[in-house]
Parts: sequence; structure tokens; C-alpha cells
Amino acid sequence: MSRKQDNHHFGDRRIVEWLNQEREWKYPKNVPYHPRSDSHGGAQSRYFVDDLIYESDAIAEAAREGNLVYAEDYDVGDPRGLGWNVDLVMGPPAGDVQAPLEGGMAVGPPSEVWLAADAKSIITEHQKARRNRQRDINSFADIMHSHHSEAITCGILLLNIADRFDSPTRDPDDVTDHPHIDRIVGEIVDLFDSIDRSEGEMSANLDGVGLVVVDHTNLEDDVGDTEMVTREPAPQPGERVHYRTFVSEMADLMEQRFL
Repeated sequence: MSRKQDNHHFGDRRIVEWLNQEREWKYPKNVPYHPRSDSHGGAQSRYFVDDLIYESDAIAEAAREGNLVYAEDYDVGDPRGLGWNVDLVMGPPAGDVQAPLEGGMAVGPPSEVWLAADAKSIITEHQKARRNRQRDINSFADIMHSHHSEAITCGILLLNIADRFDSPTRDPDDVTDHPHIDRIVGEIVDLFDSIDRSEGEMSANLDGVGLVVVDHTNLEDDVGDTEMVTREPAPQPGERVHYRTFVSEMADLMEQRFL
């Protein structure tokens, strides 16, 4: 494993920078996050690739030599049946690839899936969304392993702790209030920590999940004020759902199983 001491920005902080950018959506309201867009999941997936490269010299070397590629929005099986459209997959290239610039990884279809990641979010309506996301991540792991039994399966969850949120799908000025949000977020952290893990073995269970907690209102007057939350109830360093602990564990597992 690599233990570099430099100014690498991990994906938990980079997604906050992403949320703090103003951008024009094709949907109503000029806001960074929109529930009908997969842009935030794509950004989180690409940051995760960079984090794995940073964390592991073996992954970095494989990427540098063009022996490891990644693809986004990758169909495993038939998504209309026993299949899944996966946010991120990684593995050896299916064909010739152009080696990326120093520090990156080439984009292309893998010949086999070594790692698959599902990027989800719970930004508002937490009570309803948490069970849906839990079912999503369990179904994702089960379906992935039915097609690629050796694949590492993991999830990244963007979790909002703001007590108010202006959803672009609601009427103007219909701002959702989130009472008791600290307690609810704490329950969600515990829920995802309790999901059965493979513990490094070959199984149908999930291999890991990393949570990123943010304070994001989506109010147009507050664009640029999103913050990453590190205080409790956000996961603490060393806990397995802490994002950077999760990155380290997934990098270790990639090395042990495939590199």
C-alpha cells in the first residue's frame, strides 16, 4: 500500500467542491444537485478511482501501464431483468488501450469486472430514502456476484445532514424541513454499517460502503456554502463506513485478490 504525504484531495472533499459549483441544468432551477441527474454519482465514482490510485502503488502501476481500466454506466447482464447499470466498474482492458497520463487510469470496457461500485445519495426525505438505498445496495451486490463471482462490490453514499433542503422537483418556495436530522443521519450511518459484509471472502455480500456526510441546502442563495461534515454522527476515522477508511480497505482488497 502507498502512504504518500502530499496534498491529494480525497473524494469526500472533492464532492463538496463539486456541489459548490454553479452550473446550468436542463431541469428547473440553477442548483448544483438534482435528483434526476446522475452527474453527482459520476463525479463521486471518478473521484473514487483517483483515490484508489493514490492509495495503492500496485493499482497506480497497473493503471499507468494500461493494465487496468474503468468504465461508467456499465451494463452487467440485462438491466431490465437480472442485471444492473453499474455506476463504475474496473478491471483489465478488453482490448488495446492508450496508457493514460501520469496519475490517471484509462477509460474503456474491462475484459472482466474486478471491482464494481454503486454511487447513491440520500439528500432529502431521509425516512423513505434510507430503506430504498439499503435495498438498492444489497440487490446490487447480489446481482453483481451472480455475474462476476470474484468481483469486489462496494457502495458510496452521499448523505445530507442539512436541516432544510430546496428540492428542484418541488414547487418554488416549497422547502423541506428536516427536524431531528442529526438523529436520523446517525440511524442511517448505523443502518449502512450493519449491512452484512464479505469480510474479504468470496461471497454474495457487499465488500464495503463509504459514507460522505455533507451540509447541503440546495437553496439558491446558499450555493457555495456546502460543507463536509466530520463531527458525529458522521462516521469517524477508522470506522469501516468512514470514506477514507473504506478507500483504504477497497484498495487492500484489490491488491490481495487481483494484483
